[in-house]
Amino acid sequence: MLWFFIAGLLIIAVAYVLLPLFRTTDEVVDDRKQQNILIVREQVAELESSFERGEVDSDQYRERRDELEQSLLQDVSGQSDSAVANKTSTSSWMSAAFLVLFIPMAAIALYLELGTPNAQVLAEQSKPQEVPLTADGKPDIEKLVSSLHDKLRKNPANAEGWYMLGRSYMMMQRFDGAIEAYGNLYKLQPDEPEVMLMLADAMSMKQQGTMAGEPKELIEKALLKVPNHTTGLWLSGMGFEQEGNHQKALERWAVLRPLLNDNPQEQVQLDVLITRAKAALVTQQANAASSGAVASEVKPSTTESAEPSAAKELVSTDQATEVSKADSDKVVQITLKVSLSDEFLERVSPEDSVFLYAKAQTGPPLPLAAKRLQVKNLPITMILDDTMAMMPQFKLSSFSTLIVGARVSKSGDAISQNGDLIVEVEQVSHGDEVTLVINRILKK
Repeated sequence: MLWFFIAGLLIIAVAYVLLPLFRTTDEVVDDRKQQNILIVREQVAELESSFERGEVDSDQYRERRDELEQSLLQDVSGQSDSAVANKTSTSSWMSAAFLVLFIPMAAIALYLELGTPNAQVLAEQSKPQEVPLTADGKPDIEKLVSSLHDKLRKNPANAEGWYMLGRSYMMMQRFDGAIEAYGNLYKLQPDEPEVMLMLADAMSMKQQGTMAGEPKELIEKALLKVPNHTTGLWLSGMGFEQEGNHQKALERWAVLRPLLNDNPQEQVQLDVLITRAKAALVTQQANAASSGAVASEVKPSTTESAEPSAAKELVSTDQATEVSKADSDKVVQITLKVSLSDEFLERVSPEDSVFLYAKAQTGPPLPLAAKRLQVKNLPITMILDDTMAMMPQFKLSSFSTLIVGARVSKSGDAISQNGDLIVEVEQVSHGDEVTLVINRILKK
């Protein structure tokens, strides 16, 4: 098909060049005849003027006039024209024959030298693939991610592809897939701290947010390469906090905090973690001091000088115990009264999923507490508290200002989608009682 197209273009090009050759011949001959006739007429007119003025006699006049008429007759005769035409026609046909051969040969030679003979094949290969769509006409993320995964299995050396696949799986909360993707990326880039931390994050998410084991090893390995890596310091501090090593966690976060001066929102989140770690450290020290005090009471004092020190220790122990007791008595919770607006009753079925959640007003987007119900359970009064935390390091008690919401999902997917029914209330504090009437259609 391509060569037929090229042949058509060559025919047009050759015709465009040849037609003027034949058209010009007739025009040139005709133009020359007209010029000769005009010249002879001027000469005859001049001769007649000279005869009338007496400058030439009658014999000279007749002789000269006969010569001019004979010359004019030759100019307009068919023989002369035919000779010129034949000569011109022969020349034109020779030129035409040369051009008919030269133009296509030159074009093909240039195309083979400078062009792309396999352009059609390349065009087919580079043609964008059709994007799979869902029933509502939107891109089918599942199929797109699955297609990318299949391609990477055939081309495992594509580091950028594994990175994109890992991020996609993390967004979909499919942590096994993310671990596989980041694991393959780690094999390709074993000395890259960012890759170590991404893999550690995926592994910890699979472990319900726990950093113990391989995630912690990867985090500390990344910090050896880049000691001031903000993500590494953040995750490392959380790992130490989970181990109960609050002092080490505070040391990590003390290094991290000034590095976040350009990101005040993250600094606020970090301050919450620091406050929590300090409180836990006080409780930990109080418990240790209490154990020491009991031991000192059992063991007799060897010197009187030790008594003031022991007394001071007992006082600090009592104060720490009171702080710990006060913290334990303070239960962080939010009461939700949830119902569905009457206008949406016909849009739902009793088995549709209902998600109740609370998340930070400013902080990580993941829910701090969540509960899954069904439409048939509505209306309902539900209490959200720290026991419903999705990750141990992110609880309601970690953030003072919250957003609470309720969402009805036809698909049952924990990730919100267009068409879900939803309601959210912002600026909620600990202990608040919030009424939620699901009355809005989600449009992203």
